Amino acid sequence: MFDIEAIVTDLEGALEALADQSAARASDEQTCEVLRRLTAVADRVAGLQAVWLEQMEERRSHEVEGATSTAAWARRELRWDVKQSRAAIAAGRTMRVLTAVGDAHRAGEIRRAHVDAFTVALKKADRVVVEAAEDVMLEVARLCEPAELRAQLDHLVEVSHPEDLDRAYAAGMDKHDLQIARCGEGFHVTGFLDVVNGTRLVTWLTAAAAPRDADDTRSPAQRRVDAVGDLAAAALDHGMPSDRGVRPHVSVLVEAAWLAGEPGAQPPVLAGWGSVGPQLFDYLTCHADRTDLLVDGHTAGPTPQADVLNVGRTHRLATTAQRRAVHARQGGVCANPGCSGTHLELHHALWWDRDQGPTDLDNLVGLCPRCHQLVHTGRLSVDADGRRGFVFTRRAAGRIVQIEDHHRVRRQRLATLLRSLRSARDPATAPPRRLALTGT
Repeated sequence: MFDIEAIVTDLEGALEALADQSAARASDEQTCEVLRRLTAVADRVAGLQAVWLEQMEERRSHEVEGATSTAAWARRELRWDVKQSRAAIAAGRTMRVLTAVGDAHRAGEIRRAHVDAFTVALKKADRVVVEAAEDVMLEVARLCEPAELRAQLDHLVEVSHPEDLDRAYAAGMDKHDLQIARCGEGFHVTGFLDVVNGTRLVTWLTAAAAPRDADDTRSPAQRRVDAVGDLAAAALDHGMPSDRGVRPHVSVLVEAAWLAGEPGAQPPVLAGWGSVGPQLFDYLTCHADRTDLLVDGHTAGPTPQADVLNVGRTHRLATTAQRRAVHARQGGVCANPGCSGTHLELHHALWWDRDQGPTDLDNLVGLCPRCHQLVHTGRLSVDADGRRGFVFTRRAAGRIVQIEDHHRVRRQRLATLLRSLRSARDPATAPPRRLALTGT
Protein backbone atom coordinates (compact mmCIF):
# COMPACT_ATOMS: atom_id res chain seq x y z
CA MET A 1 0.00 0.00 0.00
CA PHE A 2 1.37 3.42 -0.98
CA ASP A 3 1.86 5.49 2.20
CA ILE A 4 1.78 9.21 1.44
CA GLU A 5 0.45 10.51 4.73
CA ALA A 6 3.79 10.80 6.53
CA ILE A 7 5.55 12.37 3.53
CA VAL A 8 2.93 15.06 2.99
CA THR A 9 2.68 15.70 6.75
CA ASP A 10 6.44 16.35 6.92
CA LEU A 11 6.22 18.67 3.92
CA GLU A 12 3.36 20.63 5.47
CA GLY A 13 5.25 20.86 8.76
CA ALA A 14 8.32 22.27 7.02
CA LEU A 15 6.20 24.89 5.26
CA GLU A 16 4.53 25.88 8.52
CA ALA A 17 7.91 26.24 10.21
CA LEU A 18 9.10 28.50 7.41
CA ALA A 19 5.89 30.55 7.54
CA ASP A 20 6.45 31.13 11.28
CA GLN A 21 9.79 32.81 10.55
CA SER A 22 9.70 36.60 10.31
CA ALA A 23 10.90 37.71 6.88
CA ALA A 24 11.82 41.10 8.35
CA ARG A 25 14.54 39.48 10.49
CA ALA A 26 16.34 37.96 7.50
CA SER A 27 19.46 39.55 6.05
CA ASP A 28 19.57 40.60 2.41
CA GLU A 29 21.67 37.52 1.58
CA GLN A 30 19.19 35.24 3.37
CA THR A 31 16.28 36.87 1.52
CA CYS A 32 17.91 36.12 -1.83
CA GLU A 33 18.68 32.53 -0.81
CA VAL A 34 15.17 31.85 0.54
CA LEU A 35 13.60 33.15 -2.67
CA ARG A 36 15.83 30.94 -4.81
CA ARG A 37 15.12 27.83 -2.77
CA LEU A 38 11.40 28.52 -2.39
CA THR A 39 11.10 28.93 -6.15
CA ALA A 40 12.93 25.63 -6.69
CA VAL A 41 10.59 23.89 -4.23
CA ALA A 42 7.52 25.45 -5.88
CA ASP A 43 8.75 24.28 -9.30
CA ARG A 44 9.21 20.73 -8.01
CA VAL A 45 5.74 20.75 -6.43
CA ALA A 46 4.23 22.01 -9.70
CA GLY A 47 5.94 19.14 -11.53
CA LEU A 48 4.52 16.61 -9.09
CA GLN A 49 1.06 18.14 -9.43
CA ALA A 50 1.21 17.66 -13.20
CA VAL A 51 2.35 14.05 -12.86
CA TRP A 52 -0.41 13.13 -10.42
CA LEU A 53 -3.11 15.03 -12.30
CA GLU A 54 -2.16 13.26 -15.55
CA GLN A 55 -2.41 9.94 -13.71
CA MET A 56 -5.88 10.91 -12.48
CA GLU A 57 -6.86 11.61 -16.09
CA GLU A 58 -5.52 8.25 -17.30
CA ARG A 59 -7.09 6.21 -14.49
CA ARG A 60 -10.27 8.30 -14.21
CA SER A 61 -9.61 8.50 -10.46
CA HIS A 62 -11.91 11.52 -10.26
CA GLU A 63 -14.91 9.21 -10.52
CA VAL A 64 -14.14 7.80 -7.05
CA GLU A 65 -15.16 11.17 -5.60
CA GLY A 66 -18.15 11.67 -7.87
CA ALA A 67 -16.59 14.07 -10.39
CA THR A 68 -17.40 13.78 -14.08
CA SER A 69 -13.90 14.72 -15.24
CA THR A 70 -10.46 15.61 -13.96
CA ALA A 71 -11.12 19.26 -14.78
CA ALA A 72 -14.39 19.17 -12.80
CA TRP A 73 -12.61 17.56 -9.84
CA ALA A 74 -9.80 20.15 -9.96
CA ARG A 75 -12.31 23.00 -10.14
CA ARG A 76 -14.17 21.67 -7.09
CA GLU A 77 -11.25 20.50 -4.96
CA LEU A 78 -8.32 22.70 -6.03
CA ARG A 79 -10.16 25.84 -7.19
CA TRP A 80 -8.50 25.51 -10.60
CA ASP A 81 -10.19 26.66 -13.76
CA VAL A 82 -10.49 24.33 -16.76
CA LYS A 83 -7.59 25.92 -18.64
CA GLN A 84 -5.27 25.48 -15.66
CA SER A 85 -6.12 21.82 -15.12
CA ARG A 86 -5.87 20.95 -18.83
CA ALA A 87 -2.46 22.60 -19.01
CA ALA A 88 -1.28 20.58 -16.00
CA ILE A 89 -2.54 17.33 -17.54
CA ALA A 90 -0.77 18.15 -20.80
CA ALA A 91 2.43 18.97 -18.88
CA GLY A 92 2.24 15.60 -17.14
CA ARG A 93 1.89 13.87 -20.49
CA THR A 94 4.83 15.83 -21.91
CA MET A 95 7.03 14.82 -18.97
CA ARG A 96 6.11 11.20 -19.56
CA VAL A 97 6.97 11.41 -23.28
CA LEU A 98 10.12 13.53 -22.84
CA THR A 99 11.66 11.79 -19.86
CA ALA A 100 14.63 14.16 -19.52
CA VAL A 101 12.24 17.12 -19.40
CA GLY A 102 10.23 15.35 -16.71
CA ASP A 103 13.34 14.63 -14.64
CA ALA A 104 14.48 18.26 -14.92
CA HIS A 105 11.09 19.61 -13.86
CA ARG A 106 10.73 17.26 -10.92
CA ALA A 107 14.25 18.24 -9.82
CA GLY A 108 13.27 21.92 -9.87
CA GLU A 109 15.72 22.76 -12.66
CA ILE A 110 13.05 24.12 -15.03
CA ARG A 111 9.64 25.66 -14.50
CA ARG A 112 6.15 24.66 -15.56
CA ALA A 113 6.20 27.39 -18.21
CA HIS A 114 9.21 25.64 -19.79
CA VAL A 115 7.31 22.34 -19.84
CA ASP A 116 4.34 24.12 -21.41
CA ALA A 117 6.64 25.30 -24.21
CA PHE A 118 7.69 21.69 -24.87
CA THR A 119 4.01 20.70 -24.88
CA VAL A 120 3.22 23.22 -27.62
CA ALA A 121 6.22 22.07 -29.66
CA LEU A 122 5.10 18.43 -29.45
CA LYS A 123 1.70 19.45 -30.82
CA LYS A 124 3.15 21.41 -33.72
CA ALA A 125 6.29 19.48 -34.70
CA ASP A 126 7.19 15.85 -35.32
CA ARG A 127 7.90 14.07 -32.04
CA VAL A 128 11.16 12.62 -33.37
CA VAL A 129 12.49 16.14 -34.09
CA VAL A 130 11.66 17.41 -30.60
CA GLU A 131 13.19 14.31 -28.99
CA ALA A 132 16.37 14.72 -31.06
CA ALA A 133 16.75 18.31 -29.84
CA GLU A 134 15.71 17.55 -26.24
CA ASP A 135 19.20 17.86 -24.73
CA VAL A 136 19.96 21.19 -26.43
CA MET A 137 16.54 22.59 -25.57
CA LEU A 138 16.86 21.48 -21.95
CA GLU A 139 20.07 23.48 -21.71
CA VAL A 140 18.15 26.52 -22.94
CA ALA A 141 15.36 25.88 -20.42
CA ARG A 142 17.80 25.57 -17.50
CA LEU A 143 19.50 28.89 -18.25
CA CYS A 144 16.86 31.03 -19.97
CA GLU A 145 13.40 32.40 -19.41
CA PRO A 146 10.45 30.52 -20.99
CA ALA A 147 10.15 33.10 -23.79
CA GLU A 148 13.62 32.26 -25.11
CA LEU A 149 12.82 28.53 -25.00
CA ARG A 150 9.57 29.13 -26.91
CA ALA A 151 11.50 31.07 -29.57
CA GLN A 152 14.00 28.24 -30.04
CA LEU A 153 11.27 25.58 -30.13
CA ASP A 154 9.36 27.70 -32.67
CA HIS A 155 12.48 27.54 -34.81
CA LEU A 156 12.32 23.75 -34.67
CA VAL A 157 8.67 23.85 -35.71
CA GLU A 158 9.45 26.17 -38.62
CA VAL A 159 12.03 23.75 -40.00
CA SER A 160 9.64 20.81 -39.61
CA HIS A 161 6.57 22.55 -41.06
CA PRO A 162 7.57 25.55 -43.22
CA GLU A 163 4.16 25.55 -44.90
CA ASP A 164 2.65 26.92 -41.66
CA LEU A 165 4.57 30.16 -42.17
CA ASP A 166 2.62 31.02 -45.32
CA ARG A 167 -0.67 30.18 -43.61
CA ALA A 168 0.20 32.58 -40.79
CA TYR A 169 1.10 35.29 -43.31
CA ALA A 170 -2.24 34.86 -45.10
CA ALA A 171 -4.08 35.07 -41.77
CA GLY A 172 -2.26 38.30 -40.97
CA MET A 173 -3.23 39.78 -44.33
CA ASP A 174 -6.88 39.20 -43.46
CA LYS A 175 -6.54 41.21 -40.24
CA HIS A 176 -4.54 44.23 -41.40
CA ASP A 177 -6.06 47.56 -40.43
CA LEU A 178 -4.99 51.10 -39.60
CA GLN A 179 -7.10 53.81 -37.96
CA ILE A 180 -6.21 57.35 -36.90
CA ALA A 181 -8.81 59.12 -34.80
CA ARG A 182 -8.78 62.59 -33.25
CA CYS A 183 -8.45 62.30 -29.48
CA GLY A 184 -8.22 65.33 -27.18
CA GLU A 185 -5.31 67.51 -28.25
CA GLY A 186 -3.95 65.01 -30.75
CA PHE A 187 -4.60 61.75 -32.58
CA HIS A 188 -4.82 58.14 -31.47
CA VAL A 189 -3.33 55.51 -33.82
CA THR A 190 -4.51 51.89 -33.69
CA GLY A 191 -4.39 48.98 -36.09
CA PHE A 192 -2.74 45.76 -37.16
CA LEU A 193 -0.08 45.50 -39.88
CA ASP A 194 0.72 42.37 -41.83
CA VAL A 195 4.25 40.98 -41.91
CA VAL A 196 5.46 42.90 -44.97
CA ASN A 197 4.09 46.35 -44.13
CA GLY A 198 4.90 45.99 -40.44
CA THR A 199 8.50 45.03 -41.18
CA ARG A 200 8.87 47.91 -43.62
CA LEU A 201 7.58 50.36 -41.00
CA VAL A 202 9.82 48.97 -38.27
CA THR A 203 12.86 49.09 -40.58
CA TRP A 204 12.21 52.71 -41.49
CA LEU A 205 11.36 53.77 -37.94
CA THR A 206 14.48 52.11 -36.50
CA ALA A 207 16.68 54.17 -38.82
CA ALA A 208 14.71 57.40 -38.62
CA ALA A 209 14.33 57.34 -34.81
CA ALA A 210 17.94 56.55 -33.96
CA PRO A 211 19.71 59.09 -31.68
CA ARG A 212 21.13 61.89 -33.79
CA ASP A 213 24.31 62.18 -31.69
CA ALA A 214 25.71 61.50 -28.22
CA ASP A 215 23.94 64.61 -26.87
CA ASP A 216 20.47 63.56 -28.07
CA THR A 217 18.50 63.45 -24.79
CA ARG A 218 15.10 62.61 -26.29
CA SER A 219 13.40 59.47 -25.06
CA PRO A 220 12.84 56.61 -27.54
CA ALA A 221 9.12 57.50 -27.62
CA GLN A 222 9.91 61.12 -28.43
CA ARG A 223 12.30 60.09 -31.19
CA ARG A 224 9.67 57.81 -32.75
CA VAL A 225 7.03 60.54 -32.69
CA ASP A 226 9.45 63.06 -34.19
CA ALA A 227 10.39 60.55 -36.91
CA VAL A 228 6.75 59.96 -37.84
CA GLY A 229 6.19 63.70 -37.90
CA ASP A 230 9.05 64.11 -40.41
CA LEU A 231 8.02 61.11 -42.51
CA ALA A 232 6.02 62.90 -45.21
CA ALA A 233 8.59 65.64 -45.84
CA ALA A 234 11.53 63.19 -45.73
CA ALA A 235 9.88 60.81 -48.19
CA LEU A 236 8.96 63.59 -50.60
CA ASP A 237 12.23 65.53 -50.44
CA HIS A 238 14.94 63.01 -49.70
CA GLY A 239 13.54 59.47 -49.74
CA MET A 240 14.65 57.06 -47.07
CA PRO A 241 17.25 58.29 -44.55
CA SER A 242 20.75 56.95 -45.14
CA ASP A 243 23.51 55.66 -42.89
CA ARG A 244 26.87 56.70 -44.39
CA GLY A 245 25.45 56.46 -47.87
CA VAL A 246 23.60 53.16 -47.37
CA ARG A 247 19.82 53.41 -47.26
CA PRO A 248 18.01 51.08 -44.84
CA HIS A 249 16.15 48.29 -46.59
CA VAL A 250 14.19 45.19 -45.71
CA SER A 251 16.51 42.19 -45.87
CA VAL A 252 15.75 38.51 -46.41
CA LEU A 253 18.35 35.82 -45.67
CA VAL A 254 17.99 32.48 -47.41
CA GLU A 255 20.31 29.48 -47.70
CA ALA A 256 21.15 27.89 -51.02
CA ALA A 257 19.98 24.56 -49.55
CA TRP A 258 16.48 26.00 -49.19
CA LEU A 259 16.54 27.47 -52.70
CA ALA A 260 17.56 24.03 -53.99
CA GLY A 261 14.56 22.46 -52.26
CA GLU A 262 16.60 20.26 -49.95
CA PRO A 263 14.43 18.64 -47.23
CA GLY A 264 14.65 20.13 -43.74
CA ALA A 265 16.51 23.27 -44.90
CA GLN A 266 16.30 26.44 -42.85
CA PRO A 267 13.39 28.64 -44.08
CA PRO A 268 14.18 32.19 -45.28
CA VAL A 269 14.46 34.79 -42.52
CA LEU A 270 12.97 38.27 -42.87
CA ALA A 271 15.22 40.54 -40.77
CA GLY A 272 13.18 42.20 -38.05
CA TRP A 273 10.43 39.57 -38.22
CA GLY A 274 11.62 35.97 -38.41
CA SER A 275 11.10 32.97 -40.68
CA VAL A 276 8.80 33.25 -43.72
CA GLY A 277 7.27 30.71 -46.08
CA PRO A 278 7.81 30.15 -49.82
CA GLN A 279 4.91 32.32 -51.01
CA LEU A 280 5.90 35.36 -48.95
CA PHE A 281 9.55 34.86 -49.97
CA ASP A 282 8.56 34.92 -53.66
CA TYR A 283 6.63 38.15 -53.10
CA LEU A 284 9.45 39.85 -51.18
CA THR A 285 12.12 38.94 -53.74
CA CYS A 286 10.08 39.66 -56.87
CA HIS A 287 11.63 43.12 -57.37
CA ALA A 288 14.58 42.86 -54.96
CA ASP A 289 18.31 43.28 -55.34
CA ARG A 290 20.33 40.19 -54.41
CA THR A 291 23.77 39.80 -52.88
CA ASP A 292 25.35 36.33 -52.61
CA LEU A 293 27.53 35.73 -49.55
CA LEU A 294 29.62 32.58 -49.16
CA VAL A 295 29.26 31.22 -45.62
CA ASP A 296 31.34 28.43 -44.11
CA GLY A 297 29.43 27.29 -41.02
CA HIS A 298 29.80 29.42 -37.90
CA THR A 299 32.72 31.23 -36.31
CA ALA A 300 34.38 29.66 -33.28
CA GLY A 301 34.75 31.46 -29.98
CA PRO A 302 32.32 32.83 -27.38
CA THR A 303 30.12 34.73 -29.86
CA PRO A 304 29.56 32.39 -32.83
CA GLN A 305 28.03 33.99 -35.92
CA ALA A 306 27.64 33.07 -39.56
CA ASP A 307 31.19 32.78 -40.91
CA VAL A 308 31.07 35.09 -43.92
CA LEU A 309 34.27 34.64 -45.92
CA ASN A 310 36.52 37.68 -45.95
CA VAL A 311 36.49 40.30 -48.71
CA GLY A 312 39.07 42.70 -47.22
CA ARG A 313 39.39 46.35 -48.27
CA THR A 314 41.98 49.06 -47.79
CA HIS A 315 39.54 51.98 -47.37
CA ARG A 316 38.49 53.33 -43.97
CA LEU A 317 34.72 53.10 -44.56
CA ALA A 318 33.17 49.70 -45.25
CA THR A 319 31.71 49.01 -48.65
CA THR A 320 28.03 48.29 -49.19
CA ALA A 321 28.86 44.61 -49.66
CA GLN A 322 30.76 44.54 -46.37
CA ARG A 323 27.89 46.23 -44.53
CA ARG A 324 25.48 43.64 -45.87
CA ALA A 325 27.91 40.87 -44.92
CA VAL A 326 28.13 42.12 -41.31
CA HIS A 327 24.34 42.43 -41.21
CA ALA A 328 23.97 38.84 -42.41
CA ARG A 329 26.65 37.54 -40.05
CA GLN A 330 24.93 39.01 -36.97
CA GLY A 331 21.36 38.33 -38.01
CA GLY A 332 20.63 42.05 -38.16
CA VAL A 333 21.12 42.72 -34.43
CA CYS A 334 23.88 44.30 -32.34
CA ALA A 335 26.78 41.92 -31.66
CA ASN A 336 27.00 42.90 -27.97
CA PRO A 337 25.64 39.89 -26.00
CA GLY A 338 22.13 40.54 -24.73
CA CYS A 339 21.56 43.64 -26.87
CA SER A 340 18.74 43.54 -29.41
CA GLY A 341 19.42 46.83 -31.20
CA THR A 342 18.86 46.64 -34.95
CA HIS A 343 20.25 50.01 -36.13
CA LEU A 344 23.86 48.98 -36.72
CA GLU A 345 26.99 51.11 -37.00
CA LEU A 346 30.22 49.42 -38.08
CA HIS A 347 33.12 49.57 -35.63
CA HIS A 348 36.75 48.57 -36.17
CA ALA A 349 37.73 46.16 -33.38
CA LEU A 350 41.29 47.34 -33.98
CA TRP A 351 40.59 51.05 -34.31
CA TRP A 352 41.41 52.63 -37.65
CA ASP A 353 43.37 55.61 -36.27
CA ARG A 354 44.59 54.36 -32.88
CA ASP A 355 45.52 50.78 -33.81
CA GLN A 356 45.91 51.06 -37.59
CA GLY A 357 43.16 48.42 -37.90
CA PRO A 358 42.14 47.28 -41.39
CA THR A 359 38.69 47.63 -42.90
CA ASP A 360 38.20 43.90 -43.15
CA LEU A 361 35.30 41.65 -42.16
CA ASP A 362 37.42 40.00 -39.46
CA ASN A 363 37.85 43.46 -37.92
CA LEU A 364 34.37 44.91 -38.49
CA VAL A 365 31.60 44.41 -35.95
CA GLY A 366 28.07 45.83 -36.04
CA LEU A 367 27.02 47.75 -32.92
CA CYS A 368 23.91 49.75 -32.09
CA PRO A 369 24.61 53.48 -31.43
CA ARG A 370 24.41 53.09 -27.63
CA CYS A 371 26.83 50.14 -27.51
CA HIS A 372 29.09 51.93 -29.98
CA GLN A 373 29.22 54.91 -27.62
CA LEU A 374 30.01 52.60 -24.68
CA VAL A 375 33.01 51.27 -26.62
CA HIS A 376 34.34 54.75 -27.39
CA THR A 377 33.87 55.89 -23.77
CA GLY A 378 35.81 52.87 -22.47
CA ARG A 379 32.91 51.21 -20.64
CA LEU A 380 32.72 48.31 -23.11
CA SER A 381 35.50 46.60 -25.04
CA VAL A 382 35.33 44.44 -28.15
CA ASP A 383 38.26 42.52 -29.61
CA ALA A 384 38.68 40.02 -32.43
CA ASP A 385 39.02 36.53 -30.95
CA GLY A 386 41.36 35.25 -33.66
CA ARG A 387 38.73 32.75 -34.80
CA ARG A 388 36.71 35.09 -37.04
CA GLY A 389 34.55 36.18 -34.11
CA PHE A 390 34.61 38.80 -31.34
CA VAL A 391 34.96 38.92 -27.55
CA PHE A 392 33.16 41.54 -25.44
CA THR A 393 34.50 42.52 -22.01
CA ARG A 394 33.68 45.06 -19.30
CA ARG A 395 35.29 46.22 -16.08
CA ALA A 396 33.74 45.09 -12.78
CA ALA A 397 35.24 45.66 -9.32
CA GLY A 398 38.63 46.49 -10.82
CA ARG A 399 38.87 43.42 -13.02
CA ILE A 400 38.03 42.62 -16.64
CA VAL A 401 35.02 40.32 -17.07
CA GLN A 402 34.15 38.59 -20.32
CA ILE A 403 30.51 38.92 -21.42
CA GLU A 404 29.34 35.49 -22.48
CA ASP A 405 26.74 35.27 -25.23
CA HIS A 406 24.74 32.30 -23.92
CA HIS A 407 21.79 32.87 -26.27
CA ARG A 408 23.89 33.02 -29.42
CA VAL A 409 25.93 29.96 -28.43
CA ARG A 410 22.77 27.92 -27.89
CA ARG A 411 21.26 29.13 -31.17
CA GLN A 412 24.45 28.08 -32.96
CA ARG A 413 24.29 24.65 -31.30
CA LEU A 414 20.68 24.30 -32.37
CA ALA A 415 21.57 25.28 -35.95
CA THR A 416 24.36 22.69 -35.95
CA LEU A 417 21.95 20.05 -34.65
CA LEU A 418 19.38 20.86 -37.33
CA ARG A 419 22.04 20.66 -40.04
CA SER A 420 23.16 17.25 -38.71
CA LEU A 421 19.58 15.99 -38.78
CA ARG A 422 19.22 17.29 -42.33
CA SER A 423 22.51 15.69 -43.39
CA ALA A 424 21.41 12.36 -41.95
CA ARG A 425 18.40 12.41 -44.24
CA ASP A 426 20.40 13.71 -47.21
CA PRO A 427 24.18 12.99 -47.00
CA ALA A 428 24.80 15.28 -49.96
CA THR A 429 23.98 18.30 -47.78
CA ALA A 430 27.25 19.79 -46.54
CA PRO A 431 28.93 23.19 -46.10
CA PRO A 432 30.02 25.58 -47.40
CA ARG A 433 26.62 27.23 -47.70
CA ARG A 434 25.62 30.30 -49.61
CA LEU A 435 23.41 33.00 -48.18
CA ALA A 436 21.38 35.18 -50.49
CA LEU A 437 20.78 38.60 -48.94
CA THR A 438 17.99 40.42 -50.73
CA GLY A 439 16.79 43.95 -50.14
CA THR A 440 13.45 45.49 -50.94
